[in-house]
Amino acid sequence: MFFFRSTIGLFPALVLSIIGTLFCSAQTVPPLPTATQSSSTPSVLSGVVLNAVTGSPVYRALVQVNGRAMLTDHEGRFEFDQFTSSGSVSLEVRKPGFYFGGEGGGSSRTLRVEQMGTPIILRMRPEALITGTVTAPDHSPLPRTMVSALRSIYNQSGHHMVPMGQGLTNAHGEFRITVPAGDYRVQTNFSPRLAGSGQAILPVAYPADPDGLLHIPGGTEQRLELHPAVSQSYPVKLKIETGEERGFPSLLAKTSDGSILPVRVTRAAEAGSGEMRVELPPGTFTLIGYSNRGSTMEYGEASITVGDGEEAGLVMQLSPVPPIPLQIVADSEATSDKALPTAQQLGIFLENIQSVRMNPFPSAAAQRQNNQESALHAAPGTYKLVSRSSGQWFVKAASYGTTDLLRNTMTVTWGAASAPIVVTVSDRTGGLQGTTAMKGTTQPAWIYAIPSEAASVPFYEGHSGADGTFRFPYLPPGSYQVIAFEDRAYDNLADSKIVGAYATYIHGATIHVGETATVNLEAVPDAEMRP
Repeated sequence: MFFFRSTIGLFPALVLSIIGTLFCSAQTVPPLPTATQSSSTPSVLSGVVLNAVTGSPVYRALVQVNGRAMLTDHEGRFEFDQFTSSGSVSLEVRKPGFYFGGEGGGSSRTLRVEQMGTPIILRMRPEALITGTVTAPDHSPLPRTMVSALRSIYNQSGHHMVPMGQGLTNAHGEFRITVPAGDYRVQTNFSPRLAGSGQAILPVAYPADPDGLLHIPGGTEQRLELHPAVSQSYPVKLKIETGEERGFPSLLAKTSDGSILPVRVTRAAEAGSGEMRVELPPGTFTLIGYSNRGSTMEYGEASITVGDGEEAGLVMQLSPVPPIPLQIVADSEATSDKALPTAQQLGIFLENIQSVRMNPFPSAAAQRQNNQESALHAAPGTYKLVSRSSGQWFVKAASYGTTDLLRNTMTVTWGAASAPIVVTVSDRTGGLQGTTAMKGTTQPAWIYAIPSEAASVPFYEGHSGADGTFRFPYLPPGSYQVIAFEDRAYDNLADSKIVGAYATYIHGATIHVGETATVNLEAVPDAEMRP
């Protein structure tokens, strides 16, 4: 059980944990001087650094360009005089407490010479802050407990929960984590032995709904009070029988509500014996063991009840997971006489559609077998087939028996032999090109082409050049929704509700075989993206 209290408000940019970078756009700033820039004449490069959320100036941000650096003044302004460039430059801004477009780490923005004649605006997004306390059910603080913040990210390879920050509670059970703005799950992990006792801290997460997420805007603080259960932990004798000659399998324990506990070995196995000791809280569990070496995978399950009695023990047998063969065939209308792409070139994988929090096997990628054929090794679960964009070839159809895998899911059961997945590819593509701009000024942006029909690729992603032009040379024929963002988007753009919030920026495009459609896009400004 746990409770949640939210505090929203801009906090000072004093947090020094992670340094962020810039997000810029070439827009005119009236208060700043203008200059004429040529390829050989020294001039002035000037601009202002603004908070992307509030629009206020960012003071003492470090601006770097062509080996020169300076700090912004109280109005967020900077100016490099005697500036010369023969083409484009890489410009970077750093400031503790800020991120580049919601991302951590450093990055730079390329400016063309014609963009340097007028002042530029550089936007930085403030970090978000997660604070709170971790206490036992009796409200006593739990020190030295790890709290993790996992961010929900969608991209062309599916849905991921990516660790973005973690913190260890102090003596009072308090924690503090700085993260980029985004959708999060905050959780404590399973700790088999609490420091100085024989008790275990059971995992707890916010939100409690396995599919729920906490949205944290930049420049805000979210305070959580987490109350994980604490119980005695007990040793379990475990023997693993496996055909693998070397290596050690990964171990997980699935609880009655479907959540997953990582299992830590407290005493290593004797050489060749396969015996070990693990720690578990009381309850009934399904222990899962697996070993994935790419071309082979072993998997096993065993049920056990842990209680106050004698030391429990069990034997787990790991067996090879039957591979799911992949057959790549050409569409009857394909025109290329080149070799068909491999499953690896197509980036084919099975994405597990179960709850990310309760899913230890998020995906199964195509692997080349010892016989040089491609196959998938998937643990038990329900999957959908996904691929990436791969040059002139695309996945036109995919079937598993009578199941259409572009429209339906497939279920993998433990130990069952599998029929092949037949993937039909085609090279009959079209193209998409255009420009991106903001308020009538050409500007680089992220472009997303979202298929309207069932497809193995959820959306196609690209970035326009310094001159604002972009091109997707190979797209499957059909209708698309096309949209551009000033910043990279991490939401599920395959969800019509999410894309619908930007309806005024969406352009429809129809791709015909052998033809290139053109769309000119006004990018969604960073300030209008979901904070």
